Amino acid sequence: MAYAPATPYGGGNVMELREGLEKLKKAALLYIVSALLTGIGSMALLSSGALSGATGALSRAIGMFVAALVGAILGLAALFAFLVPSFSSLRNYDTSRFGTPAKLVKIGYGGGLVLFFIAMLLFVAAIYAKSLGVVFAGLGLFGIASILLFIGMIGIIMGMFKLKEITGEGLFTAAGVLFIVGIFVSILTFIAWILVFVAAGKALNRIGAGGYVAPPPAQPAAPGAPPPPPA
Repeated sequence: MAYAPATPYGGGNVMELREGLEKLKKAALLYIVSALLTGIGSMALLSSGALSGATGALSRAIGMFVAALVGAILGLAALFAFLVPSFSSLRNYDTSRFGTPAKLVKIGYGGGLVLFFIAMLLFVAAIYAKSLGVVFAGLGLFGIASILLFIGMIGIIMGMFKLKEITGEGLFTAAGVLFIVGIFVSILTFIAWILVFVAAGKALNRIGAGGYVAPPPAQPAAPGAPPPPPA
């Protein structure tokens, strides 16, 4: 399929596209590393099951804490330092395509994570206060947070298909499909981020080599204007 030369359109600049892809690639790498480290931590927890008594319990608790902490730090870094800014850059490049995905990612993940951490604090408080009401409040916030995080994932999925339109990289479409199925089979989300990392790298190489991006959407002809000449 032929693509027009990589030139600015839609009110944006090709440098915004490059910046968005670079940040998206970094976000994907951090999500991949986070998942790997968390998986290693989980395996360590399973292997510690052979230990008995207080030693085994302490080992499992420490391993769980370290795995959760590393995963949370890398996940937050990927989200706020790279993923959300990447969609902002893509929105600046082409608002018509990335305006809605950027809003969904920012509101969904930003608001969802804030409510998630508040819910966790309420659960901890409920343990000490022994209050059933605080528990229900935490569950309510957790439910809202889950909905917002789901909205953020919808933004990512939409962004993947829009990136396919822009760059012509089919791996973005494959990643979008895996993100959809990954809602039910979490391991596929990990594979999707690998595809995003590869696709973003290929798109950056194409742009850096003077490659191609999708042309702007066709504008409707003015009333009475002659038809365009045949290609």
